[in-house]
Amino acid sequence: MATTRHTKRERQRAAAEARAIARRRQQQRRTLGYVLGGVALIAVAVLGVVAVMGGGGGGVGPSGPGQVSVAGPARSEPLAPGQAIPAFSAPGIGGGTVSWSDFLGRPAVVPVWAPWCSHCQAELPVLGRVMEGFPDVAFLTIVTSIGDSPGPDPASFLADNGITAATAIDDSGGSLAAAFGVQAFPTLYFVDSDGRVVQMAEGEVDEETLRRVIGSLT
Repeated sequence: MATTRHTKRERQRAAAEARAIARRRQQQRRTLGYVLGGVALIAVAVLGVVAVMGGGGGGVGPSGPGQVSVAGPARSEPLAPGQAIPAFSAPGIGGGTVSWSDFLGRPAVVPVWAPWCSHCQAELPVLGRVMEGFPDVAFLTIVTSIGDSPGPDPASFLADNGITAATAIDDSGGSLAAAFGVQAFPTLYFVDSDGRVVQMAEGEVDEETLRRVIGSLT
């Protein structure tokens, strides 16, 4: 009889332990669910930040292989006054193709810039505002080095700053930047109606100087 009572007690203890184990497993599953949910939220937040910084797949990326064509070899220094802008064509932001031949016959301003460059981010809005006062001067830009460092999406940056210039998208090899001899960002070329460089500037240029140089092109 004592053996029977002992066996019953063991069964009750075993059942209690089984219930406790089940409760612990349920709690572990619930905790794991909270953790995974938190990880998912963090992942979504990180992806959102990456997209804002221009590192996601939803923004403008470099032009693909074979989409950029440019005349002339890579240069180790910027184009100098008197030298001709190399003929080129490349996909444009917003669609279509940007070709230098479409701008020949009128003076032009051609900045070469990178979206992550802080000096470019400061310079282009000023240049865009200045160019509004010179409707007879063509305004086209070349964006290059996309994705080399974190920065805004090029199309969003231009739109947010009201810059409507035609913009050629360089490839991942920087074919356009190399042909222009770009060594620093931004590099601005002020060009006459024959397509030859009148003046070149690297880095930020103040608004007064921009107006004076651009005015001398007309």
